[in-house]
Amino acid sequence: MASAHNHPSNPPASRNNPDVMPILPPGSWDSHVHVIDEERYAFHPDHLFRPKKASIDDLLRFEKTIGISHVCVVQVSVYKTDNRLLIDTLNELRGRGRGVVVIDPDTITSAELDALHTAGVRGVRLNLKTGGQTPNRDNLCNLLQKYARLLRPRNWALQLYLSLPQFKLIADEIPKLSTSEGTIPVVIDHLGHPDQDRPIVEQEGYRELMDSLRRREIYIKLSATYRFPRLPDLNTYVKEVIHSAPTQIVWASDWPHTGSVEYNPGGDRTIHQNYRQVDDAGFVKQCLGWCNGNQDLVRQIWVENPRRLWQYEEPIQQRLRL
Repeated sequence: MASAHNHPSNPPASRNNPDVMPILPPGSWDSHVHVIDEERYAFHPDHLFRPKKASIDDLLRFEKTIGISHVCVVQVSVYKTDNRLLIDTLNELRGRGRGVVVIDPDTITSAELDALHTAGVRGVRLNLKTGGQTPNRDNLCNLLQKYARLLRPRNWALQLYLSLPQFKLIADEIPKLSTSEGTIPVVIDHLGHPDQDRPIVEQEGYRELMDSLRRREIYIKLSATYRFPRLPDLNTYVKEVIHSAPTQIVWASDWPHTGSVEYNPGGDRTIHQNYRQVDDAGFVKQCLGWCNGNQDLVRQIWVENPRRLWQYEEPIQQRLRL
């Protein structure tokens, strides 16, 4: 396994490729980024790795290099339920971004949820993968319903970071999360994070994921393929995802590309972990290639779908402070 020392120490800007910016339509979104600053807010005592600083200024410089106008800031796991830095970031974006937080469903109050909504939060993330949890089906479905009861009044998204086998456990529960009391968009991170060492069609959970996607029961993030670079049929899989349900896809960079637990094999949390080196501009171009030159599809994935998912009402001409 590669060590953190093989990776750049600063949060990366994209390799500045001028061919990318004119291709993305105005108002394009990056639907999965993190802001990290241990100097402003300490990590949770139980954080599993220790990433270096990646500030809002770093983020905005990065997005400028790939022509992105809007971002959805996702709570990074090292902060657990302390969402203060994320809220500070949304405030600095002055209404032109959205956020996905991590909460404790047993303790959060309705007033706290309302305050998060006012700040621009439109979803909650449930991370089942980083800690390697393997809950049984009943416990997991009960957990989803617990979150759903909180999210329905606000029509917030429930964003799930899980593996394909974990998705199989909950596939038939997802349609039950939305009721007459409210709609809950369910968002799957990083294309379901397939096992990179087996063809996708042989993997447990693949068929359930595709069936849910075609029924428009879930959204899925076209993101972080660098996490499974050896997937033998990646191109076929991504094209199937995109063309099976084009209204359900949002694009995301996963900036600043933390190494996560994967790059902390010794469990040493005293050393700041470097970021992975990712060719983000190249990834944008690869994703555009998967769209086969269909500009309506490109606009759907980068503009229309995220605006709908993140309940973004402002005119698309409003842009980030670049």
